[in-house]
Amino acid sequence: MQDAFIREVDEDLKNESLKKLWDKYGLLITICVVAVLTLAVSYESLKAWYIRRAENWSDAYAVALTLQSQGKYEESSQALSMIIDKKFGSFADLAKMQQVNVLLDSGKTDEAQELLSKIISDKGFNAQLRDVATVKLASYKQDAASFQEMADLLSPITSNSQNAWYAFANEILAMVHVRDGNVEAAKNIYNDLLENNDVSEDVKNRIKDILSVL
Repeated sequence: MQDAFIREVDEDLKNESLKKLWDKYGLLITICVVAVLTLAVSYESLKAWYIRRAENWSDAYAVALTLQSQGKYEESSQALSMIIDKKFGSFADLAKMQQVNVLLDSGKTDEAQELLSKIISDKGFNAQLRDVATVKLASYKQDAASFQEMADLLSPITSNSQNAWYAFANEILAMVHVRDGNVEAAKNIYNDLLENNDVSEDVKNRIKDILSVL
């Protein structure tokens, strides 16, 4: 009986404390709850808007690719320019890279190389795509550019053995050496790649095949 009475008093005290707490802070608590709910709704709305926008740009990019495949290069370039002008993150960078392909497909090699150079010099451009632009430009310049020009162009990649394009970039330099008749210099690059643990076995097997005929 005593225990029951104590529990009842204790419960009343709790209720009284809660009532006082609510009287003092109820309005503030309500405002905080509403704010949290509003933020949650805003976040979900923003996320839904972002997804819709991404889907729109994805659709625009798909249209540009379709136009390109149909040989409608001017229309494809215009569709890609729309994405680029809106500066929609990675889609804009991807669209600019695709413009290079459109220019190449339409026979405008000089303009494509000029655009690749601009991409490479743009430090705000997606780093991975900038690397792709670098090796792409190098592959087009390797027949005529000097070794030093090629080495300077590829240095951001060849100076980092962890770069995904490290082996490929060094292979380009080796091929430039072969072009210039510097076979021993080319062999040195190839042998360095063979000793590099970061280079895949497939690449090493290809290098061994090349060395066998040098």
